[in-house]
Amino acid sequence: MRAGFAKCSPWLLCSVLALLLADAAGAQPWVMSPNEFHSDIRGGFFSTETFLNDSGDRPVIPNGGVYESRSIVWSTELGWKKRMSFKFDIPFESVTRQFSPGVDESGTGLSDLLVGFKYALKTGPTALALEADWKAPLGYNPRLVPPLGNGRQEALGLVHFGTTLEGIGAFVQLTGGYRAQLEPSDDPALPQDNIVLGADLGWWMSRTVLVSGTYRGRIESDQATRPSTEHRVGPQLLYRVDDYLDIFAGSLHTASGKNVLHVDQFYAGITTKKTGLGRLQGFLGGTKGP
Repeated sequence: MRAGFAKCSPWLLCSVLALLLADAAGAQPWVMSPNEFHSDIRGGFFSTETFLNDSGDRPVIPNGGVYESRSIVWSTELGWKKRMSFKFDIPFESVTRQFSPGVDESGTGLSDLLVGFKYALKTGPTALALEADWKAPLGYNPRLVPPLGNGRQEALGLVHFGTTLEGIGAFVQLTGGYRAQLEPSDDPALPQDNIVLGADLGWWMSRTVLVSGTYRGRIESDQATRPSTEHRVGPQLLYRVDDYLDIFAGSLHTASGKNVLHVDQFYAGITTKKTGLGRLQGFLGGTKGP
């Protein structure tokens, strides 16, 4: 049974590996200045028995059973030059494919390093930034089932836009971009290029509590054997301890898609930071401002 699943559905297992990179679509448009930084650690978990097929229907995973993922991701952005910052994400993953009680396969370790630069085209209450990233595997075996990654180098180009909504104590930020495979292959079963999308709307309920809604999207090239799309939405709650520390928790849920696992993902984390941003300038501002 395990061999059959590995043979017939590697595309389905690999679909979930786009979750982390899809979150790159949520990077904020306000860029760190020199001597500024933010760093967060978040832990996430999901368990699923179903996937969305070519028609968008939701059957059980081929051969049945459960797919689970537990992750810890360390993300940091450092102000480098006047309008440019350097960022990196280092994820630690533990994934399990359970075929029946007591029969499972697991993988644990570092998955894919993501490093890149952000450049601010516009700053202030309204911000516009460009981002260029490189993704590289960190030594795992992509042929194992379940895999920790697809084992391929990828490049991402993103455009971020954000603006404050001072009248209602809120902000909105939008992202669109493209993820390209740097190791081309004629095998249509392997992951193909993707369009990535993101949106966040945050509103301050009080001086210290921020509620927000999140959207993350991914649309794969139709050159794939089973091109996949996914659209995930969810809420987040953030508590601002002070100018230097935030605590947050939230979830992301698959609203629609094709050829992807159906995911109800829950996460929580902590952010440390030193920035000159106001409280309406995205998730990483301080306490000053309206």
